[in-house]
Amino acid sequence: DKIDQLKLQIKPGNDKESLLIKYSVYNQLFEEYKSFIFDSAFYYSRQLLSTARQLNALSKVNEAKVQISFTLLSAGMFKEALDTLNSINPELLSGASRIEYYYDLARTYYDMADYSNDSYFSDRYNERGNKYLHQALALCDSGSVRYYLLKGLDYMRIRDLVQSIKTFERVLEMDITEHERAIASSSLSYMYRLDGKPEKAKEFLAKAALADIKTSTKETVAIRDLAEVLYNEGQIDRSYKYIKIALEDAYFYGAKHRKIQIANILPFIEGTQMEKLEGQRRDLIYYSISATLLFVLIVGFAFIIVRQNRKLAQAKQRLSISHDALKQTNNQLAEANNELEAINSVLAETNAQLEVVNSKLSDANKIKEEYIGSFFKIISEYIEKIEKFKMTIDRKMSQKKLEDVRDIINNMNLKSEREHLYLTFDSIFLKIFPGFVEQFNELFKPEDRFVIDEKQGLPTELRIFALIRLGITDNEKIAKVLDYSVNTIYTYKTRVKNKSIVSNEKFEEELMAIKVL
Repeated sequence: DKIDQLKLQIKPGNDKESLLIKYSVYNQLFEEYKSFIFDSAFYYSRQLLSTARQLNALSKVNEAKVQISFTLLSAGMFKEALDTLNSINPELLSGASRIEYYYDLARTYYDMADYSNDSYFSDRYNERGNKYLHQALALCDSGSVRYYLLKGLDYMRIRDLVQSIKTFERVLEMDITEHERAIASSSLSYMYRLDGKPEKAKEFLAKAALADIKTSTKETVAIRDLAEVLYNEGQIDRSYKYIKIALEDAYFYGAKHRKIQIANILPFIEGTQMEKLEGQRRDLIYYSISATLLFVLIVGFAFIIVRQNRKLAQAKQRLSISHDALKQTNNQLAEANNELEAINSVLAETNAQLEVVNSKLSDANKIKEEYIGSFFKIISEYIEKIEKFKMTIDRKMSQKKLEDVRDIINNMNLKSEREHLYLTFDSIFLKIFPGFVEQFNELFKPEDRFVIDEKQGLPTELRIFALIRLGITDNEKIAKVLDYSVNTIYTYKTRVKNKSIVSNEKFEEELMAIKVL
């Protein structure tokens, strides 16, 4: 809006008054564009030069060249910037423009030194940069914001951390513009990184980036440096987000050297981000496989229980037939009382075994009813979640919102789902065996007994023996259910048994004697 209002002030005409108005408006438009868009800043700086030539004002011609050199320097066109600066007569510049002239020369050589990154050339460029910076400082009012910004830069280039930090902190205490705040904050962050204080560096980089946003500054390094700091801290998602913004800003402005600087770190951040996404994809596949294995496990339980019921029915039928035959034999062989007593003894033993079988089958029926019902409820909930997840992904993919897809995948918490599954198992198990913990603790000394928190469910040791009580005795199967190694399961079992007051041989026998509700 500000730029549009300025453009409306441009009036046609080549008389001196019209040209002076144009020169003023072009200068204001240049100030708006110089850190916003290179093409437009370069265009209005050339319009400024053309108008100055029409006015035949050598001071204004040289001032326009200073503006052009700043634009070329910001775009990374170092040779062109130097050629333009070398064509300027500083004696014809006003005080502020002369300061800007020497500052642009200093900054050009500093940027060339940083870009070449070679001691042979960098030392020469830094030496020339220091020379021109001192000339700019000599022209500044010693109490001005401009003076302290240049003085802080002077300390920065000679690596005087203490004085540089003090100078830029003093700038931030003064009445300054948002753009000056961005420069001071970004410089402070650089010095704090050299001083080994990453948290302070990150704080001032964030403040510099905020100031750049408020002033629509696209020719910036703050957001790029912030992305690099976050990457080094392991905050990959935020680092990837910020480095993309930095690259967009560099393309928006048209800064060639900024694109190259960003390209030096972008592949590392992108590579780490891709590795993270690939890990999440593997976790999703593992979660699906785990859910499938759980389903197969419960179906297997159901099959075993049904088969046991059939065997029980057949045993009852055979027993009924044997009992009838026994009655007939008893009436016919009353005289063979001794043999009958032997048969009765065998029958009594059979009945006792049958009662044990009936008790086990009753337990199995209760376990079957509780776990199968709960299983189908859990599977139904997971299917519903997967359907919703699929619909959301399909919708986002159709809208090409890949960032939203990444956010959805990033927010998936498989660990939480697994913990929820274990807590559900614990709740159902304790519902079937309400006295399990108390009876299990009777196998240990008071100081070795387990105390459970209902909110956190069973500890791993009790969960292992809960599975054994349900009939899952194979260490490999238990390891798959609980997502541990076989060695870990074996270690847990051995450690618990060694603490028991009963022998290892009788421990599981006592465990299996724990009754359901």
